[in-house]
Amino acid sequence: MTPPAPNILVVSAVPDLRERHRDWLTGAGHQVTEAPSAAGAFALLGRSKVDLVLLDVDLPDRPGLDVCDQIKHNRATSSIPVLLMSAVAEGPDDRSNALNRGADSYLIEPVERDELLATATSLLRYHEARRTAERLAIRLERLHQATLLMSAAPSVADLLQFACTGLASVFGTSAAVLVTRDDIGRVAIARPNEIDPTMHIRPVPEVLAAAEAAAFGSIPDLSAVTPVPELAGAAIGSQIATPRGELVGAVLLLTPHSPPEDELMLDHFAQALAVALENQRLYAVEHQIALTLQRAMLPASIPQSDHVELAVRYLAASDTAEIGGDFYEALRLSDDVTLVAVGDVVGHSLQAATVMAELRHTLRAFASVGMPIAQIIERLGRMLAETHPGVTATVCIAEIDRAGELRIANAGHVPPVVHDGREVTVVEGHGPLLGLRSTRAIPTVTVPFGPGSTLVLVTDGLVERRLEDLDVGLDRLQQAVATHSGDAETLCEAILTDVGAGSDTFDDIAIVVARAR
Repeated sequence: MTPPAPNILVVSAVPDLRERHRDWLTGAGHQVTEAPSAAGAFALLGRSKVDLVLLDVDLPDRPGLDVCDQIKHNRATSSIPVLLMSAVAEGPDDRSNALNRGADSYLIEPVERDELLATATSLLRYHEARRTAERLAIRLERLHQATLLMSAAPSVADLLQFACTGLASVFGTSAAVLVTRDDIGRVAIARPNEIDPTMHIRPVPEVLAAAEAAAFGSIPDLSAVTPVPELAGAAIGSQIATPRGELVGAVLLLTPHSPPEDELMLDHFAQALAVALENQRLYAVEHQIALTLQRAMLPASIPQSDHVELAVRYLAASDTAEIGGDFYEALRLSDDVTLVAVGDVVGHSLQAATVMAELRHTLRAFASVGMPIAQIIERLGRMLAETHPGVTATVCIAEIDRAGELRIANAGHVPPVVHDGREVTVVEGHGPLLGLRSTRAIPTVTVPFGPGSTLVLVTDGLVERRLEDLDVGLDRLQQAVATHSGDAETLCEAILTDVGAGSDTFDDIAIVVARAR
């Protein structure tokens, strides 16, 4: 659609002069609005779009120079060019005085038609260039803000919302975003200043067909995609394509007119959205690979015996694709003794996962030859300090004896919780972290563990919160253990639900529950 003709405001108290200027300007294709006074000019400037003011110096209610000065000092009208017209030149400094007062040009009557039109065209060209530059600067800032939000979106639905509201904000018009991802077609429509766009779920083929048509400026009937009639009038669109060339959607401006530079800006927006979508896909793949690798490093199964019932849970941190160092272990050492353990290598990295695997397998080897649990921890600490200097870890090992005895050795780990059927206690007493080359002995704490007693081992991701003391998290854990009855699996799930809810440590969680039969 052809853009509207520029609107020129002609301000003069002389009807013949206004008529002559109007005829010349309209004949050249411009729109003309007339005002006989300063008051009339300001009224028109306040309620209509004006691209140029043709202003007579001699007005009945106010000097033209004062009117020009006010136009230029008003933030809403300061960018509008002013062409001052004077029927009488009072002195050689009139032109310079007018320009110093803010006028963009100055002509003396009588003026020739071609001179007036050429001057008006030049000022309009300058005004349009300035307005375009200001508009692009604002849009680039909003594009940057929208890109940051899209890059940080936690899900496709959030990404679509940020993209659609950002698109409407950048271009100042109603907008639509069509995206297909994970076999779901989504359509979002937003108007300027809307926070929550209208969302529709549609079949993927229909969304892709609409996106392909929109990207080429040919939008057929989109009633199958959305009932919003505005889509039928979309002026321009741009495809959203992944770096592999896969079409995944389109961005649309729902406006009857858009300046040419909008097409380039829209392409930049579509590319930013495509990058955000691809990053989300790559993150999901990376996170799944990391989670699969980490689970492969944990025990494939846990042993069960006729005197101890075991249950475990492992929950990887949801906000990172890196591999953590949390682990658990469960071994049946004999018909009468079962060993359980949890540990945590500090950090989230491939190195942390590698060290975790080494510690877990070494722990299994030491335990299988009958080494006491305190000595196992001392050997693990010495091995870690020698093979991985600078890396630290925590571990808590417990042996459950059929005779009703529980032996615990703890190296800097979250203390275990024991429920004897009447009360819940935290088993204190621990040695230093693994890897510190400490000579301090690791104590072995022995507590009764009769039929029905329950042992709970956890990693810090379950009980720690930012700006909260660890004891508060341990109190929540004790409350959950005291409240819930039933088998080990039921208690394990209840602990994860009650204590893990609202966790903001962004760390892995491991839980081992052992209950004496």
